Amino acid sequence: MAECVIWTVNLNRKKSRKDGRKIPRRFSVSNVKLDEMIQACKELGIACRAEEKKYPRCWWEDGGRIFVEKTEPKTKLMIKIASKIAEIRERREIERQKEKKTKKEKRKKKKK
Repeated sequence: MAECVIWTVNLNRKKSRKDGRKIPRRFSVSNVKLDEMIQACKELGIACRAEEKKYPRCWWEDGGRIFVEKTEPKTKLMIKIASKIAEIRERREIERQKEKKTKKEKRKKKKK
């Protein structure tokens, strides 16, 4: 089966189409990390392998790429991965807020 390459830049909301973003801005995510892409693929059940490489157009920025098994059009795969990354970030934020609440409650109990 064929593979396709997805760069972190391809999903980055802060990049223009000219700079390498491949999906519409409404589906993209800002400051995508390679680890997030790998985690999103695992959660979606997509086989992938990652490489820490620099995107040629912005060689000075950190990034990377993943090789994904092409089971559907590349654009759809990228949109799925970007939406899963957004979901993962949302979960992390909720967890952080819960931790802050519990820490505040513990402090209040200690003061009393």
